Amino acid sequence: MSLLIAMEGLALPPLGIDAAEPRVTQATSQVDAGLDAEKVKQLDAEVEQLYAAGKYVEATAIAERSLAWREVELGPEHPDTAQSLNNLALLHHVQGLYAKAEPLFQRALAIREKALGPEHPDTAQSLNYLAALNHGQGLYAKAEPLSQRGLAIREKALGPEHPDTAQSLNDLAELYGSQGLYARAEPLYQRALAIREKALGPTHPDTAKSLDRFALLNLNLGLYVKAEVLYQRALAINEKALGPQHPFTAASVNNLALSYYKMGFYAKAEPLYQRALAISEKALGPYHFNTAAGLNNLAQLYKAQGFYAKAEPLFQRALAIREKVLGPEHPDTAQSLNNLAGLYDNQGLYVKTESLYKRALAINEQALGPEHRNTANSLNNLAYLYNKQGFYSKADNLSRRGLSLQFILIQREAPYLPVNERQSFLNTYPYVYERAFSSAQRGSSGANLALFSRLNRHGLLQEIEQRQAQLASLPGPQQALATELRAVTQQLASMALAPEQRQQLKGQQEELEKQLYRLLPQLEPRVVEVQQVAAALPAGSALIEFQRYRPFDGSKPENPDDQRWGQARYQALVLKPDGAITTIDLGLAKPIDTLIQAALAGSVRLLMESLELWAQVGRAVLNPLIPATRGVNTLFISPDGELNRIPFAALPAPGSSQLLSEALQLRLLTTGRELLDLQNTSTVKISQALVVANPSFDRKPVSVQSNSLSISNQQRSGDLGSRRWSPLPGTAAEGVAIAQLTGGRLLAGEQAKAATIQQQQAPRLLHLATHAYFQPDLPAAKRSNNKPGPTALSGENPLLRSGIVFAGANQPDADPADDGYLTALEVARLNWKGTELVVISACDSGKGDIQAGEGVYGLKRAIAVAGARSSLLSLWAVDDLATAAFMESFYIKLKAGAGRADALAATQKQFRQSSNATWSHPYVWAAFQLSGDWGAVMW
Repeated sequence: MSLLIAMEGLALPPLGIDAAEPRVTQATSQVDAGLDAEKVKQLDAEVEQLYAAGKYVEATAIAERSLAWREVELGPEHPDTAQSLNNLALLHHVQGLYAKAEPLFQRALAIREKALGPEHPDTAQSLNYLAALNHGQGLYAKAEPLSQRGLAIREKALGPEHPDTAQSLNDLAELYGSQGLYARAEPLYQRALAIREKALGPTHPDTAKSLDRFALLNLNLGLYVKAEVLYQRALAINEKALGPQHPFTAASVNNLALSYYKMGFYAKAEPLYQRALAISEKALGPYHFNTAAGLNNLAQLYKAQGFYAKAEPLFQRALAIREKVLGPEHPDTAQSLNNLAGLYDNQGLYVKTESLYKRALAINEQALGPEHRNTANSLNNLAYLYNKQGFYSKADNLSRRGLSLQFILIQREAPYLPVNERQSFLNTYPYVYERAFSSAQRGSSGANLALFSRLNRHGLLQEIEQRQAQLASLPGPQQALATELRAVTQQLASMALAPEQRQQLKGQQEELEKQLYRLLPQLEPRVVEVQQVAAALPAGSALIEFQRYRPFDGSKPENPDDQRWGQARYQALVLKPDGAITTIDLGLAKPIDTLIQAALAGSVRLLMESLELWAQVGRAVLNPLIPATRGVNTLFISPDGELNRIPFAALPAPGSSQLLSEALQLRLLTTGRELLDLQNTSTVKISQALVVANPSFDRKPVSVQSNSLSISNQQRSGDLGSRRWSPLPGTAAEGVAIAQLTGGRLLAGEQAKAATIQQQQAPRLLHLATHAYFQPDLPAAKRSNNKPGPTALSGENPLLRSGIVFAGANQPDADPADDGYLTALEVARLNWKGTELVVISACDSGKGDIQAGEGVYGLKRAIAVAGARSSLLSLWAVDDLATAAFMESFYIKLKAGAGRADALAATQKQFRQSSNATWSHPYVWAAFQLSGDWGAVMW
């Protein structure tokens, strides 16, 4: 889609005239006899009025008269002659006549540099105009230094708060935005908008320009609701200040329609697109580039609804205009080629489609470069076409290039966004990575592409957060911001917040995150090759990447209800150390998810048939993998979807009477990409172990209710809704024993405070024996965000709905500095880089929201982001004494030198063989799951 644009180098948007209309554009050879200096000033004022009204043809004729008089009477090198040159060039520019505008702009700049000096504000104006002209032609490399120089002059000569400085800021921001450099653009847009609102007022047309461009940035980041609000405000200003038929009003109408299109509100978008196109055609003529943008956008809307007959002539008209006005090599021309190709593609006209896609790709690579988002889209579109035709080798090569570029662009831009906005940004990219999984079953090339997509995309946001958290912990100016951000995060975790307080704090949090991330060194994008991961696998092992995906069939109709995507399925991608890949289809996801939910319920309820229920899961998930894993002694498993909730140690080994954890070594990872990082040992100097147990949840003694659970049945979880936490006396002995085993510092009772944990830097090992919780999200219809309490967290970041309970939690408001809770979001802000193992000896600590492409959003993710090498968490609630005994046995083996995974497997086996019927049930021993580094702890 296209926006009707307003180049900031112009006083008003460049929404010009009929480019086919012949007219004289050079200064007349004879000067009007009746003109004098005063009358020429009146002509200039008339030009400005006609320009403001969008009457560019009439304005051009008068501007030529003014220029002719000044060249003769004042001379060709006079500053006023430069102004006339600029005026005429602007009118050519606004009409898309770039070849005529450029020499006039260059002449004006040369005059001003010579007559006024290189640092004069008028010189800056000429630089900005010339930059805008190059920007409009897609010549970004030429435009950027001109725009930067113009901004520097204005900031020095006019000051940082001047409206002309705001114009330069908007110019440069728009240039960065066009290149997909959103992190560079955003602070410039924000500065420009703030200056204009203060200096010109909130209803000035220039303020509307800033609102419009800032809205575009939000649109490109996938923040459609934010964009809609900004576009609505810009439209209201323009309709009132300029009138409903002004070209700039048309731009605002079009852009608001674009936001509705992005959100899928086609019925709201169509009348707005039609209105914008009608205004443009009337005010600018049928051959203007903004008219072409309006035609393109309306055609895209029709295409999305399957109205191909309506869309084709509009696409063709838009392409013809752009080729004539902008040229055959312009990025907007490539966009029209791409869109028309997509229409033909949907109709099965593949010969026509291929030539257009190829031409669009060539233009984008030449004009925008190999690392632009439009180049990635062109690569993916051409790959999609070849895939549909069965040209798989061509398709896979192009898909790989497109995917690599997407992963690089995501890693370049996402780190500068607030954490809550990153998923929206990822969603703006086409689902090419998901389409790749449908290629897995058709040969080695398709399997390699699918695994390449999985290894690079799954958990990518978690890795970005983790890398940034490590940088934020380093000494430097970012420390003050990081501390302030932790304080705001702590306040956000409170369930007692009123809705307006929560919104205010979220705004502060987002702004602090942006400031912090801009201070951090830029992350070096990383694209992982399948062979790199294979080389990291030990001999005799295999990596299983499970993937939940929707099969894609490009031969089916795209519109209106997009039948190309099938029902969700699971597949397994098995990688061996020699690089061999085997793909196994596991079938529809829904039946497998149902089996998992039934087995989970059976384990929690201590049903006798729990192991059989897990055996059913194993037959569905593992048995199909027997041929691919035969002879393997170590399995690295990266689950997806509901498979994240499986206690893999409780599944039977395929083709064996043993359990999986008995038959081979079991290693769980978020993604196989972790194998590359876990090869590196930590070089961070870390402190002794820290053990927290038996917190005093009541700040003052309270009576125990008569209906409270007995100690033997007390579970380490609670109802977050009740906000009452029962004592866990079983953790007292657990804490003492583990502190002795690990030589760690013990915090218990009133000392077991959340604030103390936050102040501790990277303990060697962290053991938390207390309550944990996860508050599931509620459907939108059942949310109650208008009052304090647990339901106020519905719809919020899942890391705010997951956490650990410490001393004083039953009276959270008693101490403003410590409410007794440590949410997963707060954990993610801590510095645990180098911590060998985090054990949360509490129920439900492994729970969280499961999000496509990212895994479990809960404490497990937060611990990884904080920098810990591994975590041991529980998948469900287990009773207090059993948990204490399990943990003590685990640490005895760990301290004796066993690896983390081996110590866990041995402890699970010990409990399976226990004479205690409860302890031998999967309810106890299968609940605990290790993720990350499996090796021995460095004591």
